[in-house]
Amino acid sequence: MKILVAYATEHGSTREVAQKIGEALETKDLDVDVQDVRGVKDLSSYNAAIVGAPIIAFKFLEPAKEFVEGNKDALSKIPVAYFSLGMLMKRNTPFRRKLFMKWLKVVTEHVEPCDIGLFGGKTDKEDCRDWEKITAWAEGLAEKFGS
Repeated sequence: MKILVAYATEHGSTREVAQKIGEALETKDLDVDVQDVRGVKDLSSYNAAIVGAPIIAFKFLEPAKEFVEGNKDALSKIPVAYFSLGMLMKRNTPFRRKLFMKWLKVVTEHVEPCDIGLFGGKTDKEDCRDWEKITAWAEGLAEKFGS
């Protein structure tokens, strides 16, 4: 099974999360490509996709949104999961999850996901990414994708 992990990033934190997701999937013997959304040209060889971006200024980063919109026909034919991160998810509360889900509607309205991972983000002064949670989420996707 070949899986695309496509991400948009502003300062590199989301790329690091995408790479960790890719590494976790590879431990499940999956063939994984981790790429910036702007470099993905063809989805025809993928059996599943994971698309991630941070929430910045209350919005899912625009290149990731445009990627989903522009590839919705191809993405609708395979299992898709989304992940997002931001400092607001430093504390994972129902209210904060609800806000993130609202901001993610810009992609979920185009392609319904099989799962969504929400994680803490990183700033120059603080790193709230929970690597164990990210890895566990990614490993769980392998099962959802039917590997």
